Amino acid sequence: MIKVLVGSPIHQKPDILREFLISLKELKKDELDIQYCFIDDNSIMESSLILAKFKEEEKKVTILKNNNTSLYICDDYTHRWSNELIEKVSKFKNIIIQRAIKENFDYLFLIDSDLILHPNTLKRLVSLNKEIISNIFWTKWQPDSYEQPQVWLKDTYTLYDSEGGVGLTEAETLKNHQSS
Repeated sequence: MIKVLVGSPIHQKPDILREFLISLKELKKDELDIQYCFIDDNSIMESSLILAKFKEEEKKVTILKNNNTSLYICDDYTHRWSNELIEKVSKFKNIIIQRAIKENFDYLFLIDSDLILHPNTLKRLVSLNKEIISNIFWTKWQPDSYEQPQVWLKDTYTLYDSEGGVGLTEAETLKNHQSS
């Protein structure tokens, strides 16, 4: 059996979290030993309860509770990521990574809790037999903006490398974003 740890820091609205967890339940798991590690960073009690119910219904689920939730603003206009939030999520992911290493998993699947997975996702990723695979999700951070990859090199949304912290003009920044 191939051991896969599915891990996710979770700070999610109840309706979105429900759909995410349904998609995890519907993943094809034959020949895979799937375990879950979630970090409950929810500020909405209903979301924490939904996560607890998932643990009751599924096998091998670990939920680590974070009791120090920071303000994360996600509204109809944009997501607001601060350096503090980026650092917090990085620490959460490092906890999950360390667990995967310590418990000798064959694969770690880090996933955001606002995605709906195709049932064949894990089987397909495992079949590729690669050490690291990453998918890039495109999003509009604001309704009237252009789509950008949901990745960055540093701070919030710097997608390009700038030499020695040299500031760029707005035109240079746009050019670098579009060529990244």
